Amino acid sequence: MSSSRAELRRFVVVRARGCCEYCLSQARYSTHSFAIEHIVPKHRGGKTEANNLALSCQGCNNHKHTKVKARDPLTRKLTPLFHPRRQK
Repeated sequence: MSSSRAELRRFVVVRARGCCEYCLSQARYSTHSFAIEHIVPKHRGGKTEANNLALSCQGCNNHKHTKVKARDPLTRKLTPLFHPRRQK
């Protein structure tokens, strides 16, 4: 891993305060390592830059995978997924 990639990874982890940016679970209590994931997937034009990266637990990362939208179970409408940079 290049120095700049390592610095970017450290920045994302510190910004997230060691918590998954989707479900807020804490990395220190997890049995699996957390991933740095692209909020907007690379294959959908997402860039590898701080604003598009999030610290994610294995469960959230596996569930989201490359999706940016999903069907709302109540309305059945296609809805954007939670975006940790734009929503609280």
